Amino acid sequence: ELYECACNIVNLRDNLMRSWSDEDEKMIRIGASTIPSAYILPQILPAFRREHPAPQFHVFQSDSEGIAEGLLTGSFDVGLIGARIHEEALELTPFYEDRMVLITPVNEHFRQLAVQGVTVEDICREPMLLREKGSGSKKCINAYFQQMGVEESRLTITARLNDQESIKNLVAGGLGISIISEKAAEDAVKSGQLMTFPLPEAGVRRALYVACRRGAPMSGQTHQFVNFVKDFYKN
Repeated sequence: ELYECACNIVNLRDNLMRSWSDEDEKMIRIGASTIPSAYILPQILPAFRREHPAPQFHVFQSDSEGIAEGLLTGSFDVGLIGARIHEEALELTPFYEDRMVLITPVNEHFRQLAVQGVTVEDICREPMLLREKGSGSKKCINAYFQQMGVEESRLTITARLNDQESIKNLVAGGLGISIISEKAAEDAVKSGQLMTFPLPEAGVRRALYVACRRGAPMSGQTHQFVNFVKDFYKN
């Protein structure tokens, strides 16, 4: 207990020193999970920079649990994550609603399924690619199959990956199907590399969150960025 308190004191000291530093006032340290890092930040950062040209962004990508841990240890000023982390020391605010969809290769078999409709049984029969355990996407997939009464042992899992782009490329190449963020699938669908289907029987939506550590000192630039993220998708 003493060690944990001492670590918190040291982190608080370091955060205060950073917040008082002129150099750090211009730096925003962002931890982002896969979907926010690859598909949300490319929209938010240029828009924020047009209104606030001074800050420098340091972006670190990990899964949602890794970002939460980095916030707690003071490694990041702000986090963008795809799963609700139950940690009292973190303040989470939803800022974007995402939908999970089934992605498949583009071939005659799936064109036929598009006509007749995909069922849960179809999903169980197809080779499946899944994300790693720490990701928000995997938690959503688990919740969906639990809701459908499908044990993971019923799935024909061919690969587990921690990279969203690899999953998309492997599905496009015919290795199997997967369930990913609709936001992540947009470009590949538009270019004709993938097909998407709504998940049968029950749609799965999830919030993306902007996360900060409660009580941690925050520079003016970081405070502006957090408010900007919260408002960016309101319309």
